[in-house]
Amino acid sequence: MSKTEPRKLTAAYVSSVPLGTPMLIRDTKVTGLMLAVNKRSKTYKVQRDLWQGPRGRRTLLKTVRHTLGTTDELTLDEARLKAEDVIRQIKRGIDPNGSGQTDSAEAWTVGLLYDEYAADLRSRDKSNVTIEALLYNRDIYLGDWRNLPLAALTRSMVRARHQDLTSKRGKVIANRVMRELRAAYNLALRVVDNPDLLPDNPVKAVTFNKERRKGAVIMPDDLADWWHKIQALRNPIRRAMHELAIYSGLRPGKLVALRRDWVKLEERAIRIPTMKSGRSFDLPLSGHMVCIVQRALDLGDMLYPGAPWLFPSRAQSDDAKQGIKKGQVIATQVWREKTLPSETGHLLRHTYRTIAQRICIDKIEARLLIDHTVPGIDGVYIHEKALFDRLLLTQARMTDAIKELLTPSKIICSV
Repeated sequence: MSKTEPRKLTAAYVSSVPLGTPMLIRDTKVTGLMLAVNKRSKTYKVQRDLWQGPRGRRTLLKTVRHTLGTTDELTLDEARLKAEDVIRQIKRGIDPNGSGQTDSAEAWTVGLLYDEYAADLRSRDKSNVTIEALLYNRDIYLGDWRNLPLAALTRSMVRARHQDLTSKRGKVIANRVMRELRAAYNLALRVVDNPDLLPDNPVKAVTFNKERRKGAVIMPDDLADWWHKIQALRNPIRRAMHELAIYSGLRPGKLVALRRDWVKLEERAIRIPTMKSGRSFDLPLSGHMVCIVQRALDLGDMLYPGAPWLFPSRAQSDDAKQGIKKGQVIATQVWREKTLPSETGHLLRHTYRTIAQRICIDKIEARLLIDHTVPGIDGVYIHEKALFDRLLLTQARMTDAIKELLTPSKIICSV
């Protein structure tokens, strides 16, 4: 079968193509859609590569070609809509030529369940980190269940796996895996055409472990002592990093990944393109925070000239998977101090939010300052970008309160 140059198909062109010599004509509007011509008919088809596996470790299984219907059965617009549905299915790692349909309960396996849930998270703009962690947990902790039909997943199996993970991996991991399984299974119950063929969510049988929160916040009376410990750190860039953490409440993973070109000091903001929520976020900077950021920029120019990150570091070892060599300048990877493991990291975010509550910051503004979703109808109608000038004032209040707790006479704003 000969191939012609790809072109944007039109209804008039499709109608004008004569039957006879077999040929394939690819559509440029919907990549993967083709018009297949032979002696007796003209047919719309889709062709795409089928990949499966978690992000970063996906493998090419095969090239899928799927028939949509003849030109007598489908208009061009109908063929494009149908092609887009099939392409989305292939992108999720599902073969449209398989014997089962994804909307049929009998076709769902644990592996497909997670693929569908991951696709649902992507459609809701959840972060890649969240989705990759979900698929990683599936492959590591439930890998032997991937081909297991959902209908065969019993409550006793789920309870036993939770208990096994608790004993081998710990309470937190066991609970996390079961919460993800529960959420994914609930999606299947919502979307399959015949949910009565699936048992009730088996995770209902799990008794979740009680998780003790360790070092959730630094108590107000302990903040001055914390400040002196941070100032004793030898690395000035890490000192600045922890200072910005306590004054901003940023998630530590996003804090260490801050790039210099996101910094807009003249606008009193750090413009972060994508947060955990999938949204962009403009972090308001108080005057003192501007000083901290400027200090970090100056230190970067001095110690790591040309580095694109606000808090650069050097790799301590080779990492072939990420293409990193020992000594290479990279974004800081570790946000906890070895000497202060329980006083650095995510608990600084908890501390920031607790101080906001302590000084009676408006709850909606407190959420907006740390990029938390505003619940209810307020989350629909309130837009943080339109409130940025007000959030700058609120951030200044937060900074004043934190400085007072840290003992202001000891705070310096210099390199």
